[in-house]
Amino acid sequence: MRTEGKEANRSILMLCNDRQIDRRILLQADSLEEAGWQVRILAMPLDNPAEDDPRVSRIGQADSQMALRENRVLSTYRFVRRYLTMNGGPMRLLKALAWRFLVDQERFYLRLFLQQARQMRADVVVAHDLPMLAVGRVLAAEFSASLVYDSHELYCEQEFSRAQGRNWALIEQRHIGACDLVITVNPSIAKELERRYDLVDVQVIHNAERVLPLGPRSWYLHDHFEIPHSHSILLFQGGLSAGRHLPELVDAMAQVKLQTVHLVILGDGQLSRALKVQVARLGLEQRVHLHSAVPQRDLLAITATADAGVIPYQATCLNNFYCTPNKLFEFIAAGLPILASDLPELRRFVADNGIGQVTDLSSAESMAAGIDGFFQDGQKLQGWRDVLLDTRERFSWQVEGALLQDLYERFK
Repeated sequence: MRTEGKEANRSILMLCNDRQIDRRILLQADSLEEAGWQVRILAMPLDNPAEDDPRVSRIGQADSQMALRENRVLSTYRFVRRYLTMNGGPMRLLKALAWRFLVDQERFYLRLFLQQARQMRADVVVAHDLPMLAVGRVLAAEFSASLVYDSHELYCEQEFSRAQGRNWALIEQRHIGACDLVITVNPSIAKELERRYDLVDVQVIHNAERVLPLGPRSWYLHDHFEIPHSHSILLFQGGLSAGRHLPELVDAMAQVKLQTVHLVILGDGQLSRALKVQVARLGLEQRVHLHSAVPQRDLLAITATADAGVIPYQATCLNNFYCTPNKLFEFIAAGLPILASDLPELRRFVADNGIGQVTDLSSAESMAAGIDGFFQDGQKLQGWRDVLLDTRERFSWQVEGALLQDLYERFK
């Protein structure tokens, strides 16, 4: 229920540099509205405008005129990404050249967002991820508002060029001290931010999913791909982009000894076609299946029809080393045991909570051995499922959302 009176008029402006609004942002908006806040979200434009969340505005949709140079760069980027893999080498090179010679990383977002955002006065400004931090600081000063920084990842430690990463780190250093509240996604990144910028009390709000009661077992994925009900499905879900170790995962299935284990890859992205070709080349059509992406509202119901989830990410950068991706919490919410790479936060969630197994997934050979070992003991699998009945309640958005509401009480 929403509170009445003065508190009901308190407003929040969330800034987002993504096209597709991250589930984390929408869930935060839900929880803060439940606590009496009025929430608006300003984000990048969509390629193909569809029905949007009514709280979301898109830059360029108001009367404001975006800066010509930045607008041209943005339009070119939106065109090029149709043909190049998002995290592939050519795209990374083009991004590095653009940031170095065409646009300034900080000024780019200031010029894109500020004119329209200035018409959306609020009591609290939330910068969702580093590209929005300078924008949020300017707006918070102009509005005499509080500034919240939600660091969704260790942004400057992604697979950038050295110059890009250094520039992002300087931007973060320049503005993070002005924040009234800093939030991030896990304890490892919280400690890293505190260490780097001499901060205290960086708060953790996990990327949890809203947990609903588990219904009767559904066989949707088995029936959709004509997989026998006695066989097991290992599920990867998310964007099919470079850097997620997906070609190696498919290669591993050619070496998995347990012929009753199937891999389902659920999602869309630049690697979709290449993965289909790879599956056909390896003759794995009967054991590796590709399912197109589904709306977020339908995702968990389909996730729950698998037998286990896999997170094969590798420590290609410090950001990946500390990752806790959305799929981790989607698997937990759906009650799926998890097979994951042995990275610090994945170990903390999966192994330390007894809901699956972490192991070496760095090569097709080690991945195949890991998959065989994971599925060969049915009693162990059932034990992980039993533990998940409690774990999914502890790592739910119901819990994280309540923590978020408590943090925002300081601004009322």
